[in-house]
Amino acid sequence: MKGSDATRRFLVSVVLLLIGTSLALAQPFTRRSSQMQHDELKKTYEIANFRLGGKYDLADPSKWENGGEGGITLESLGAGKLRTAYIAVGTPRRNTAGEITNAVIINSYYSGDSTDMYEQWVKGAALSGGVPIIGPGRPIDTDRYYVVMVDPLGTWGASKPSDGLGIKFPQYSYYDMVQANYRMLRDGLKIARAALVTGVSMGGTQTYVWGVMHPEYVSAIMPIGGTTQSDGDDPVGNWTFQMMTAAIEADPVWQATKGDYYKLPKEKHPVPGVAFGWSILGMTGYDFAFRTSQNWKAVQPEIFYWDPPNEKAGLNVTNRAKLYDAVDLVWRNRVGETHNINPHLGRIRARTLVMHITNDLWLNFKLAEKAVDRVPGADLIAQESPVAHYGVFPIINQRKNDPKFVAFMDDVAALDRAQKFEDKNYRVPGVAENIDPKKSFWKDFVTYPYPVKYANAKDKSGSSWQIGYMDEYAGTDKDPKVLVIIHGKGAFAGHYGNVMQYALRSGVRVIAPDLPHYGMSGPGNLDKSPARTMQDMREVIYDLVVNQLGVKKAYYLGHSLGGQFVMGYALTWPDAVQGLALEAPSGLEEYPRDITIAKDKKARLFDQAFDHDFEKWKATWGPTGILDAEIKRSEQNVRDFFYFKKRDPETNVVSAAKSGYFFSDSEYARFHTEQRVGLIKGNPRELEQWCNVFIYDIYTIGAELQQDDPKNLYERLTQIKAPIFLSFGDKEPFIPTPAFNGLTDLGRDAITPFMSRMTNAGNRPILKIYPETGHFIHTDNPVEFPTDVVDFVTRGTVDTSSPMGTDRMIKGAVVSALPVAPTPPGAAPTAGLNK
Repeated sequence: MKGSDATRRFLVSVVLLLIGTSLALAQPFTRRSSQMQHDELKKTYEIANFRLGGKYDLADPSKWENGGEGGITLESLGAGKLRTAYIAVGTPRRNTAGEITNAVIINSYYSGDSTDMYEQWVKGAALSGGVPIIGPGRPIDTDRYYVVMVDPLGTWGASKPSDGLGIKFPQYSYYDMVQANYRMLRDGLKIARAALVTGVSMGGTQTYVWGVMHPEYVSAIMPIGGTTQSDGDDPVGNWTFQMMTAAIEADPVWQATKGDYYKLPKEKHPVPGVAFGWSILGMTGYDFAFRTSQNWKAVQPEIFYWDPPNEKAGLNVTNRAKLYDAVDLVWRNRVGETHNINPHLGRIRARTLVMHITNDLWLNFKLAEKAVDRVPGADLIAQESPVAHYGVFPIINQRKNDPKFVAFMDDVAALDRAQKFEDKNYRVPGVAENIDPKKSFWKDFVTYPYPVKYANAKDKSGSSWQIGYMDEYAGTDKDPKVLVIIHGKGAFAGHYGNVMQYALRSGVRVIAPDLPHYGMSGPGNLDKSPARTMQDMREVIYDLVVNQLGVKKAYYLGHSLGGQFVMGYALTWPDAVQGLALEAPSGLEEYPRDITIAKDKKARLFDQAFDHDFEKWKATWGPTGILDAEIKRSEQNVRDFFYFKKRDPETNVVSAAKSGYFFSDSEYARFHTEQRVGLIKGNPRELEQWCNVFIYDIYTIGAELQQDDPKNLYERLTQIKAPIFLSFGDKEPFIPTPAFNGLTDLGRDAITPFMSRMTNAGNRPILKIYPETGHFIHTDNPVEFPTDVVDFVTRGTVDTSSPMGTDRMIKGAVVSALPVAPTPPGAAPTAGLNK
């Protein structure tokens, strides 16, 4: 009896979800709210002269501020202003301009509106598991966020055909839906930025569009059961809703009036055709196994009949049809017939989590997987549901403790916190598609996230270097904390834009220089030898930061080679360093001078005579073949290697590689990839310069870590007095470096000795190991790592736990020792020092 009661309660909730609680009409044809008991909570907003059905050139948002180009306004058709509607709950937080900065936007679904989402997620209807999703202490916490549930264009409280224009109403698009609500949120509610945009079903589809249209307005998106394509790429979904349209258009009234039936009373409208359409959706919206488990008595009210055999036959769909308007539904169905934003998914900058039902018969799961691959850094949570598509409603409650969901909401909260200041100089980073090799690749075809400035800085020998750097501050303090970011070998300052952006929005000043010969510091130094020491580079950066920019004391973040750089910098100028954040740093191991490069053959790869003599270095390193291989690296090889892939040269079969850069796709992982690919197409002199220093800097790293030198950098690390935040990924592929010193265990051979030595010296570092993370922590964890760095700078603390790490620990996936760093394929001397 308990099972049948539960099924009965569930089916009742579905009926209530779709038809509301009353059949009374508040307007001549359609009412303004689905759940009339919540109607008084709904507020409306009007937008004058908004164009519907026009073209959206995503590259130029200024052209569609008031809707798409060439679109039609409702005023021009004799109707009033465009109207949209919403319900808001929660706690607004405002900036100095009075704008709300902590909004969560909830998009409504195909048959619903803001009152439905209120009933489902605020009240906690049975379909959503009977427990609220929105509220104090809930997954979407109203103590933290200002939550706005919106009506989509064409539904309930928003402008729609049944308001009076009928078939004269312009055919709108998903772009129109989103832009209209954007205008309401930005101009009406004065929401400066959305912490999160989400929604279920058609609301999930709108969520994707939000990310594409307004990448700088939304910090995070969570599409739940939405689609990015329904224009033919999703034949089942398109077919289903075209059948619904066909059912409506088969109604004799529609046939007789050609859809212009509004002079007739409501009861004479094509209600049977609408009921027929709902019956089609009712069959396909659920898992067929679920439908076959129901008895005929339970199913019959959902089945359409032109001539019902009894009073209960088709009752549910007939009653439901009385609430809706046929043209409203047909126009809504047609929105999806031309919907495909797949070519634009790369525009999404928001932290993204996609939630999807694997057995959804309307919105195909395989297409959702493809969308996840196209969105930079997107994660996926998927599960099967006995009610198929309708499983979108409770999925948050069912997965609220999933480490992926917890980590995502932690990131949403972190991004929300980092909104104290607006970094107005931010630009979307990228590499141009068309590259002219006769021009400077770096200066003409690479866009850094912030404007690049230039200065001439000197090392102690008096040599002057043109240094490109970013120097940004968005706060108001006269003496803010300063973070200087030093990139790794082969990288560039612009690659750390996500760290910069988070720090700037948290009130930290950030300086990010390109080291000599790298990035924007390359083109102006083409006449200089690639042979320069690590200390030479430190002296140049000290001259820039301390002497020229006047920053007498700062925190320094160093990645890979940059980590070794900042440790030596702190030893040379301790008074200039407040703290060190070390991201997968080199410098925690020693090397012999003589290295085996072939069977029974050794070479003195770390001879100090190479310090300023590139030709001498080349004479020794050239025979290894690694410099020549780097110069000849192909675009396909770059793309494979960067993402831990290897390709058989004969069969072209791709398999997993032991070495690479990015375990997780993200905006800045793609930026680095396109930068390296772009170099191949760019200025040959700049490519040669970059390859020279990329390989030469293997020597630069090892030269000051020689085992036979009692004063090497490694031996002196215990003299560092500044606080240290040390971070590594648990899948670190490059450190330690077995090809040079035989060390193989990151934990035992690098981290543990450093932690022990520093602890004994009275300066125990804060240590954090990031699960499922490689050498590029800031791209594999594009929000968590910047948050940790900024917390270290501003608070002196770091949250060393993580949802994924805790989950793995509980499941027994974490072993006492960190994983062995594998040797990458290729020439042995590159192993462990590819970054």
